[in-house]
Amino acid sequence: MDIKKIPVIMDVDTGIDDAVAIMLAMSSDKIDLKGITVVAGNQTLEKTLHNTLSVVEYFGRSDIPVAAGADRPLVKELYVDPATHGESGLGTAKLPQPTIKPHALDAVSFLRETLEKSEDKITLVPVAPLTNIALLLTCYPHVKEKIEKIVMMGGGAFEGNMNAVSEFNMFVDPEAAQIVFDSGVDIVMCGLDVTMKSYTTMEDILALKATDTKAGDFCAEAFGVYYDRYVSNSRLPGCAVHDAVTITYLLHPEWIKTEKANVKMDIDGAETYGQTVCDFRPDRDKTNDNALVCLDIDREKFVNLLIKACEYYK
Repeated sequence: MDIKKIPVIMDVDTGIDDAVAIMLAMSSDKIDLKGITVVAGNQTLEKTLHNTLSVVEYFGRSDIPVAAGADRPLVKELYVDPATHGESGLGTAKLPQPTIKPHALDAVSFLRETLEKSEDKITLVPVAPLTNIALLLTCYPHVKEKIEKIVMMGGGAFEGNMNAVSEFNMFVDPEAAQIVFDSGVDIVMCGLDVTMKSYTTMEDILALKATDTKAGDFCAEAFGVYYDRYVSNSRLPGCAVHDAVTITYLLHPEWIKTEKANVKMDIDGAETYGQTVCDFRPDRDKTNDNALVCLDIDREKFVNLLIKACEYYK
């Protein structure tokens, strides 16, 4: 009996963990990856687009359309993160120059057209600042009925990494995030509460390398600087593979602990700018709940999933 695949469009700012999430999605026989849209975030749009095209071609899926999107946030100036992802955005990994070109349509137009033409509802998986998704929902609100849900990497209920409470993707474009959270579309928020528990130790990285595949080699190379930065600047014994948690949720939601909440964006607080304010209070008005917030994960199963994904590329 054929298993119906999950139709997915990813929205990325391809740095190290974005690349792993793309690799994981492309390795799964449960996901129908209909396209990838790209936004500025971890690096400039020029670099994140180049990286996305390189990753797609390197892993043998040049058939997947890649569309370029917003090169800056809705309101503020762009903030990029070369300290974490390197000047290229992919750490020390070196991929061949891509020969494929971006899709003729821009990201928002591609999203609109693909959603409108799809017979099935599509799950959007943004693992980047939410600029492209906010523009889509603002300009073409009718496509909401074609969106199954949004499974996003971003935010955090109890911690931040840009200030005490704000996560990078939300901090880069909180105004866009506010539009998405207020859209009425079902949201699964894979924030720092779960992604900081989704890390790879040096032993795990060696296990990825030991698969003796192009995917394992890529992960080992890309995680080099990434690992050193996390071990030096966080309490983790390894590097967090944030964006891959979204694909893991799609494949194995039973591995992840979740809780419903009402999530609002802070777009004007001096100390809390970019915070995802998550209301879990038992006596809250639950009719206002707008997100399923991920809080914990089976890390061992997560790492094994990454290893199996690498083995797919033998």
